[in-house]
Amino acid sequence: MRSPGDRRLWGALIFAGLLLSALPWIPIDGARVREHTVSRALRGALSQQAPITAETERHLIAGAADTRSLQALIERRQEAGRDSGPPLVVEIREIDPSHLQVEIQRGQDPPVITTPRLGDWRSVLPPLVALLLAVIVRKVIPALFVAVWVGAWANRGGDPLSALWAVFAEIIAPVLQQSFSLYILGFTLALVGMISVISKSGGTQGLVNALAGLARGPRSTQGVTGLMGLTLFFDDYANTVVVGTTARGLTDSRRISREKLAYIVDSTSAPVAGVAIISTWIGYEVGLFDSMGPELASVPGLPVGGYAIFFEILAMRFYCLLALALVFCVALTGRDLGPMYRAEARARRGDGLRLDRGEPVAEMPTELKPGLVPKARDAVIPLAVVLLLIAVGLAEAGGGGVEGPFEAGRLDHWRALFSAASFQMPAVLLRAALVGGAVALVMAIGRRRLGVAEAAGAYLKGVRTLLPAVAVLILAWSIKKICDDLGTGLALVALVEGHLPVMILPLAVFLLSGLVAFATGTSWGTMALMLPVAVPLSVALSGEPAVVLTCLAAVLDGAIWGDHCSPISDTTVLSSTASGCPHLDHVRTQIPYATLAMVAAGGLGYLGTGLGLPIAAALILGVTLMVAVLLIWGRSPDRG
Repeated sequence: MRSPGDRRLWGALIFAGLLLSALPWIPIDGARVREHTVSRALRGALSQQAPITAETERHLIAGAADTRSLQALIERRQEAGRDSGPPLVVEIREIDPSHLQVEIQRGQDPPVITTPRLGDWRSVLPPLVALLLAVIVRKVIPALFVAVWVGAWANRGGDPLSALWAVFAEIIAPVLQQSFSLYILGFTLALVGMISVISKSGGTQGLVNALAGLARGPRSTQGVTGLMGLTLFFDDYANTVVVGTTARGLTDSRRISREKLAYIVDSTSAPVAGVAIISTWIGYEVGLFDSMGPELASVPGLPVGGYAIFFEILAMRFYCLLALALVFCVALTGRDLGPMYRAEARARRGDGLRLDRGEPVAEMPTELKPGLVPKARDAVIPLAVVLLLIAVGLAEAGGGGVEGPFEAGRLDHWRALFSAASFQMPAVLLRAALVGGAVALVMAIGRRRLGVAEAAGAYLKGVRTLLPAVAVLILAWSIKKICDDLGTGLALVALVEGHLPVMILPLAVFLLSGLVAFATGTSWGTMALMLPVAVPLSVALSGEPAVVLTCLAAVLDGAIWGDHCSPISDTTVLSSTASGCPHLDHVRTQIPYATLAMVAAGGLGYLGTGLGLPIAAALILGVTLMVAVLLIWGRSPDRG
């Protein structure tokens, strides 16, 4: 007799087979695909050409029916004072039913020739295969790799072995040859190595211990534990492990349930690392944004470069901000919902800090070297060096983009600063992380906190722990490249254009990203899967900077929300393990809080702003809604 797991697997495989077999009958509008493909090819060619004239505009309008994004690009370049030079000549030819040839020539200059592929049902294969495999096998790396392979096969034709060789030679190798990619990978690995040394020498636990004196009763202890999570903003894994293991004794002494500790740990790890301007997440998110450059470049008013875009959408990260706020709302009101209330009431009565179901509970030890007295300065000094070097590098690289003296209170000055520095920021980040790591090593060895071999081992161990994430990032860049080659985004645009109102697009992107993350258990993998779909949709269906930016934020936040609710998420498992809480009890008690933050973020944030609600008002109303739910439906475990 087959087990329930086997039946679910066979059911998923049968569903996947039926879905893939139905792809050739997808009603994709070929005329709209052609229009968007020509428009995109022209934008790419124009980025390599001289300034645009009015005559050029007439040629472009004659060459492509979809002129909205082209008109925006023309206006953007004209505003920059670059409207000069001889006119362009644009010619469009059909090579075969699947490919066009777009040729642009200015005067006697050599022509720029591109041969874009017209998206059809085959262009939908890579993201669909990636999503289906990630759900079936619950592993994002093989899912992404197979998706890239299938995409290469669909693009090249021929036999599967030649497509497999093309994956490495024509897709992954060019991605790794880009200096930007190498800088981002180096920064991420160097920062994780530094954090590992800091943890081993007692720096992160020292930060936590410095805050422990503020905890007195259950409410203040919950608030202080949340503050610990905010303090360790630089990495979600380090945050989860350090706060969970070091705060456990503090929360136990105040009769706070392990379920509540796991919730606080989980809700202040990825959300704070996802919005921190210096963390292991920023390299990944910036790398994904920069890979979307061709689509984003045509939207007027958007900042240039991934780092500037990351800064621009910070206020739109509704789920992250509201999930963090909810942790402190729960602590201040002293009220809990559903199963969390029962867990807290049980702990207050002294009936157990966790529910004993007879299942084994993993207890994660801290990385602190035995016998060391934790010192906060072992973390503060290296982190301060990294932040200082980033600030100095940002000022040097982007200072020329600010007109007049820089004013910290002006958002347009910050936008100009980040935009001007964007292309140099990867090198600035790598340099800062390398120097910060060197400072951490020198402090650990020089102050005899660690031996030379111990310090080097801790650094390398931190680097090794992130290698799977590096593989995900490389494959994310690769699937973006093959989707571009196949015209995936443009085919999806043609499929849904006219059927999805622009005002609900950010909400739809947020919910879909959450469902993907819940099914796959990975927020980073979800971002890699969803951004190549969401960006072309938002650019083509709207073209408004606010909508495009909100969709970018919706992908990142939806991935984190789904990850919070998923029982197979690595951070969910780490949170329950570090807190000494039964894993399924953590999932069951956290879902009501994640759902409450999701409703506030989706309804008031992603939908509300689409209907004209200001961002600040959406955040304030979101917090108000969450507090109202706690006061109306929540109960205090201290009163019964």
